[in-house]
Order: sequence, then C-alpha cells, then structure tokens
Amino acid sequence: MGYKYITAPTNCTGCALCANVCSRDAIRMEWSAEGFLIPKVNTESCINCGLCAKQCIALEEKPAYTDDIESVASWGGWNKNEATHLQSSSGGIFTALAERALMDGGCVFGVVWQDKYTAVFSKAETIEGLVRMRGSKYTPAIPGKVYQEVLAELKTGRQVLFSGTPCQVHALKKYLRKPFDNLLTIDIVCHGAPSHLLLEKYVQETEARTGKIIDHVSFRDKPEGWLRFHVTCHYTDGSTSSAPLDEDLYMRLFLCDKALNYACYNCPYAHIPRQGDITLGDYWGVQKIHPDWPIDKGISAILANTAKGHQYLQQVNDKVTLCLEPFDKIYSGQSVVYVRTEQQVPRARPMVLASLPFWPLEKVLHKLVNSVRIGPIYLKRNGFLHKLLRKCKQLISR
Repeated sequence: MGYKYITAPTNCTGCALCANVCSRDAIRMEWSAEGFLIPKVNTESCINCGLCAKQCIALEEKPAYTDDIESVASWGGWNKNEATHLQSSSGGIFTALAERALMDGGCVFGVVWQDKYTAVFSKAETIEGLVRMRGSKYTPAIPGKVYQEVLAELKTGRQVLFSGTPCQVHALKKYLRKPFDNLLTIDIVCHGAPSHLLLEKYVQETEARTGKIIDHVSFRDKPEGWLRFHVTCHYTDGSTSSAPLDEDLYMRLFLCDKALNYACYNCPYAHIPRQGDITLGDYWGVQKIHPDWPIDKGISAILANTAKGHQYLQQVNDKVTLCLEPFDKIYSGQSVVYVRTEQQVPRARPMVLASLPFWPLEKVLHKLVNSVRIGPIYLKRNGFLHKLLRKCKQLISR
C-alpha cells in the first residue's frame, strides 16, 4: 500500500481536516517519528481530486487578524458549584457552558482520555459524559472524524458545542463552509502541542520507577492550589502519586518549548480576533489584581468574540460568577498565547525530539534543555563557565 504526504509534516497542525473531507476515506492520521499527527494517503484509494490539499489549513493563505487587544470583551470568572470548580483546570466555565447545551437538548464535543497515552475527541450526551472532558490534556488529541460528526448533528437542528484548540476550531469552521446558528465554538488558550513521545516516555518511566500501572494522568490537580498545580498519576490499584508543576519532568519539558509541534511556534490562529465564539484560558496574574477572589480554586479568563458568545455567557450567569475585566490585565499575564509573535524554533528542538525514545527524561532535561553543548562538553545554562565563555566571546568580537 503506497502513501504520500499532503503537505510537509513541518507545516502540519494535525487537525485532520484532510481526513474528514476525503470522500474515499483514503487519508489516515498517523504519528510521525517526532510524535505528531500527520496525514498519510492511501494512493490505491485516492482519486486525485485534490480536495484535501485545497482544504488544508497549512496550505491556505493565513487568516487576517488585527491583534487589537483594546477591542476584546473579557471577564475573570469561576463556577459557583465548588466541586465543579475544584475538579476543573481553572474556573470551571466550560462545564457551565456545556451543561447549558445539554439542557437545551444538545450535545458537546471535546477531548477525553482514550487510554493513558492517548487523548481523542468524543461526544457527550449527558452530564456524566462531561466529567471526562474536564481537565487539561497536554498532549495532541486525535480528531478522528469529529468534523463529520459535528455536521451530522447540526443538520438535525440540535444545539452543538465544540471545544478545541484554535487550529481545530478553524478547521471545523472551514469544513462546515457556512455558519450555523445552533453551533457554539470554544477555543482553548493553547501553549502548543507537545510531542506524543513525551507522554509515552513519561508514563513508561513512571511505571518502571513505581512498579505500578498508570490508569491516567491528571495535569492540573490543586492540592496546593491553582497557582502551583500538580501533575497526578492515577494507578490501576487505586493509589496516586503527585508532584507540583515545577518539579514534574513532563511539565518542565513541555513548558521549555523545545518539544512542540513545528507549526506551533508561529501559530497563525493564536491572534485576535480569536477563532471561537468564546475563548477560555487561565487568568494568570489575577492574584496581584484581585487577591480577594477564590484564587486557590482557580480563575478562568473568558473572552466573548462574537454576539453568540455574549449571549451564551448571559445564559449561564446563574451558574458562574463573571467579573468584567479589561483585557490588557488578562493579556499581560500570558500575552504570547493570545498574540503569537514571530518566534524562532529552538535549536535544541530536533535533538530533544530525537532523544526522547532513547534517553531518560532526566537526561533530556539536563543535557539538552538546562545545558549548552560546546563541542563534546555540556555546560549548565547560565552557569559560571557558560557566562565566562559568553563574556570572552563578547570581548573577542569587539
């Protein structure tokens, strides 16, 4: 069976729009050697219609944006239900919006864990089904044929809520080709998609170290509060182990930005106007502005980008606390994820990704992230010798 790429893997967001538009089901999303979803085409089934390339968001002219932060309507907020608030990554606003869609006879599409390694898109029809969608999944989610499923539900007249990253929301809108009054889109503030290899290695090393089997990983638990959230491994024997974000190997390697999808470094969808009717994220820095808010439980940043988004927020006003906030306060706490400026791909990225299958994560962190390689020698980044060599280089260049 022959295969070919639709577009260069370095440009691909893994949105799977191509697989959804293919009438011959000739496209499969597969993991690349670097651990990212890329399309492969079965040339025996392909009829060369060209629709996949025509619809591909990596090949399209980039969407226009203004990045006018003064035009954004934004709030800080949290769910009034304390249990929901605590179980959510930040303020629990998604749950309130999703519950409203279900009350209206609709359905919700979001990301759930398929297994301990893999996140996938799924449809929720009940309140119980929403529980699996709570919490951050810091790994690429497999879209499957979710855009086809959304369209099928919209055609019945049902209310549909779709939650995903900005590129996934953009891909859905392009697939639908026209607006639907019964669709609400939520784009999640996205730091970038880390390699799937990172989670695989993290799970394998944790299981080897503990002698236990992981059932799933929770990336945003709050035993020390929202500001210092924990990564918790849940084992099949009912036990758990937990570490704060600044001590957890997975989070340190994810947040160093050296294991992200190439397409994420200059994401054209992390701009204003945003892709969704509503944008949800964390209100980082709020503790300095509103120390009287329930900071330990988590505060959401909420943006209403369309009239529909405003309307939906009004409909859940009895379920959540919404406090109108100037967007520049929200923006200053995490500016790069709202307006993605030109960003160089880190030089260490290829080495980090190539090392993940072979090196322990601790070695990857200290050799390739926290160190600088000079010939055969690794020096601690910004350590004494590194600073001395930099100073010498500056003197020589004068």
